[in-house]
Amino acid sequence: MDAFTGTTRLILLGFFASHIIFTLGLDGQAVIPLSFFPQCLIDLGEFEVATFNDPLMGNARNLLWFQSLVVLELCFQLPFFCVAVYYLSQSDQTTYPDGFRSACIAYGAHTSTTLVPILTSFWASEHVATFTERVLLTSLYFPYLAIPLWLLWMTATATPTHTNSSKKTQ
Repeated sequence: MDAFTGTTRLILLGFFASHIIFTLGLDGQAVIPLSFFPQCLIDLGEFEVATFNDPLMGNARNLLWFQSLVVLELCFQLPFFCVAVYYLSQSDQTTYPDGFRSACIAYGAHTSTTLVPILTSFWASEHVATFTERVLLTSLYFPYLAIPLWLLWMTATATPTHTNSSKKTQ
């Protein structure tokens, strides 16, 4: 697959680099004991919950389905973020290995699928009182649907770097 270039590469690089920070610093608070986090990150999480009335992060320790998504994020997505940052930070790269293309497809499909119940919960939740709160929460989480879908489309439609064109000879 041809390497991402220009603005596309920079958007993806920024997205994945920031996602490493948010996954470890904020999302991880849903499943990792809070004693592992510095107070400034706990305060930031509480600020996010208070500012956006986020019913998931505000009640994460009581929502097993949400905790399971965070565990998947920590175990599967976080390593991918690191690999993605590695490849995207190499601006002189002209192609990516087919394994990276496959990982992008898997990440894009997995993440966009997990965002459907998350976004739906905002609109169905009795804890999100106003339309404005629902729109703000949706706006906050929407990039985590849009960018993985965009990555999925770009990589699923890209030509693999290596094709299996060798023929058996007799």
